[in-house]
Amino acid sequence: MKAQEIETKFKQMAAEIEELKSRMQKTEDIEAIKKLHRAYGYYLEHWQEDEIVELFSHNPEVSVEINGTGFYKGWDAIKKSYRFADHYTAYGAQKPPPDYLHILMPIAGIIDVEPDGKTAKGRWYGFFLGAMPRPVEKRALIGVTIWENVYVKEDGIWKFLKLFASDILCSPIDEGWIKTPYIANTRITEKPKEGVNFAPYPSGYIFPYHYKNPVSGK
Repeated sequence: MKAQEIETKFKQMAAEIEELKSRMQKTEDIEAIKKLHRAYGYYLEHWQEDEIVELFSHNPEVSVEINGTGFYKGWDAIKKSYRFADHYTAYGAQKPPPDYLHILMPIAGIIDVEPDGKTAKGRWYGFFLGAMPRPVEKRALIGVTIWENVYVKEDGIWKFLKLFASDILCSPIDEGWIKTPYIANTRITEKPKEGVNFAPYPSGYIFPYHYKNPVSGK
């Protein structure tokens, strides 16, 4: 084999190695984002406020929007959004009671890491089971949420940059989503973001996908 052929072969091998390294890094990033989002769900179950807010970036663009209950932008607003007492003071609860339940399981996640490896987008279903303080009585609830999030990698660690959640349904288990499709959380402390559509079942509304069709590319 001539020297030029050897050099060409080594360049090809080097390119293949770099491609494999890039694929491995992307896989590691996706797994880290999955862990981040799943941890969020576990902390939300018991409303562990400090643990929840630590999952978010301190970037000035950090934000949270949940079901039209307000657009929270910036670190201080994020901390305000995840205060249990602010959610349920009207119902006489200052902290989660022992029988409080808020299980929100992220499933069917689709995560796309941007080519620069610094940000990513993810769409998930959230399957919800709850027993939460209400004005009249605590009720067993079942629900489904759609998340469309943006994540950012800071100092090698993935964090939430933008968390957006839109409920499809939230219904009493004894009544079901046909009879009672949605019980809204009436807490609103910030103005909703203009142009964002929250339209749960049976509206038929589909919140826009962040990704293109993986087959057609459209």
